[in-house]
Amino acid sequence: MKKFTVVVFIGLILSVAVHGQSPAFSSQLNIVYGNNNGASLLMDMHQPAKPNGLGIIYIIGSAFGFVYPGSYDQPSIKDEFFTDSVYMGAWGKSLLQNGYTLFVINHRNTPAYKYNDIINDCRRAVRFVRFNAVKYKIDPAHIGAMGHSSGANLAAMLGTMDESFEGAAGKIDSISSKVQAVVTLAAPFDLSDYNKPGDDSTIDVNFAMAVMNAYVGEMPEKKDGFNILSGKFAAASPLGHVSAGDVPMLIYYSNNDPVIPARQAIAMEQALQKNKVAVKSVKRIGQEHGPVPDMKEVDEWFKKWLK
Repeated sequence: MKKFTVVVFIGLILSVAVHGQSPAFSSQLNIVYGNNNGASLLMDMHQPAKPNGLGIIYIIGSAFGFVYPGSYDQPSIKDEFFTDSVYMGAWGKSLLQNGYTLFVINHRNTPAYKYNDIINDCRRAVRFVRFNAVKYKIDPAHIGAMGHSSGANLAAMLGTMDESFEGAAGKIDSISSKVQAVVTLAAPFDLSDYNKPGDDSTIDVNFAMAVMNAYVGEMPEKKDGFNILSGKFAAASPLGHVSAGDVPMLIYYSNNDPVIPARQAIAMEQALQKNKVAVKSVKRIGQEHGPVPDMKEVDEWFKKWLK
């Protein structure tokens, strides 16, 4: 109990520092949502003073952890909620102001771990939150997900993966890991798609190859000299899982993203439309890998589909 009190107190102090006034939200830091071979999987919960009962799994982009060095002093992915005040931190605080409870998660990092490990971490986070819904004062039947870049890929996976992939061991692992609405920012929906005709010259193909090889564990299959979505790449890509059972998705992308070809958002939107899944894509001009979401629209999207 003493440890829990300290955690909440720390969260209140952080909230005061962010807002410069009485706390607008409280935080529980370093909640253990799972363990893998002795390593703890951690999340932070941020909750407004007047929660609306809706929980959001919030996944910050990190190139699946590829850009994070294996240092004891390296800040974790979830810490960017506090340090990134102009992008993911800002959008998260906007959600808090609208009453949402945020669960900002860490996951294991590539290259030490592959796509199935990292996706399963995110699914475990959803299960854990759903299992503890009463404790966290949220609706277990209506959970959303939002992410940027690799975090957006993972958020989209939470809305597209089929229920047949569910585990069956233990109380938590038998619970559904599917969310009910998704918002993505600069999402890589097709991890094989980075070497096609018409690619912007700023796309760093070598970096993309390094990240995808580390994350998936192999290079994509080629046809006529170009990558195609198949095998493990299809398993690791939201586009490879699209079906009629998917959840509503709001997609933000930029016309000049130097990392993710803009056509990926278009392809995902078309695939969801073909399967009669509610979807909306919003193209930003000149915002590169940081398309700015309309947080009023995001709020309306979640409130519409999480009720």
